[in-house]
Amino acid sequence: MRRLHLVIAGVLLVTFPARAHDADVLYARLEPGPAGTLIEIVTLTNASLALLAPVDANDDGVLTQADLDARADALKAGVWSDMPLSVGGVACTRSDEAAQLEDGFVALTASWRCPEEGDLRQDFKVLRVLPTNYRVVLGSQLDGERGRRFAQGVFTALEVPRPKAPGLFDGDRLRRGLEQGVRDNGVVEALAALLLIFLTARGVRGGGLRVALLMLGACVVFSGSAALLAGPVTLSLGVLMLVFLPPGAGPGRLLVVAPVLVGIGLGLRSRLSAFGDGLGWLCGLLLLAVALLAGGVPMGDILQRRVRLFLVVKLVLVAVVLVSAGLRALRLE
Repeated sequence: MRRLHLVIAGVLLVTFPARAHDADVLYARLEPGPAGTLIEIVTLTNASLALLAPVDANDDGVLTQADLDARADALKAGVWSDMPLSVGGVACTRSDEAAQLEDGFVALTASWRCPEEGDLRQDFKVLRVLPTNYRVVLGSQLDGERGRRFAQGVFTALEVPRPKAPGLFDGDRLRRGLEQGVRDNGVVEALAALLLIFLTARGVRGGGLRVALLMLGACVVFSGSAALLAGPVTLSLGVLMLVFLPPGAGPGRLLVVAPVLVGIGLGLRSRLSAFGDGLGWLCGLLLLAVALLAGGVPMGDILQRRVRLFLVVKLVLVAVVLVSAGLRALRLE
């Protein structure tokens, strides 16, 4: 379960996600986990992490996922051991530590098992190692933005209410999932793949069918899969099939699985586990799909009358997807 709660809860701690890249801030968030546990997600820049633990295993100045995996013990000693969590003076038990390299920052996650009663107290001793301008922003699911607490300098210990278990349709989770869905699928390879789906459809009815197939495949988001390379590979396979998909191919054609594969490829990149987050993510994807359907179908109807131009446009879109997805896959290795 350790990879299922990675990036988004940490990045969306604040209203503007870009602030998670601030060089002198560590963002932490506590979420309810399975079987009464708590999941903590800490996001910080690569440079900040290097001040706390020797994470560059190859000493080549380039941080990779392989470095983080190889330095798991150093991360436990340099980061997690200096952020003890307790309830009423009783220390919580930590397990399932993991680190995930993202674009411009690192997401650290761990599971805590604490006594069931009482407020939580966390001492961010890491601030004693970091320069004095550093601070920690700690959030709880209970109070949202109003529940944010700050630690800086010699004031390293923070009290935070225990996060509440979310309902099936928790509004905050739906909102965060929607924001991530738009952000995840607003990148160049996702937009190119979606446009290719609707360019190769015939009419609004065919485009509507493609939307349904796309969303069907994207339901893999509920699996919480952490197979990071499977997303770009499946997405690439789907768009390659779309190049050879005859215009207006009906549901009886084998190649109609191409939109499903594209949906699976997009869904596998989300790494969400909660139902509310996943439902919001699907809504974000649906918004983008409908917008591209409105423009892509009529554009495709025009291009399909010019066979050579249509082929060139499809090949360009496929090339964009393959190159962008390939570069993203290399960063995940």
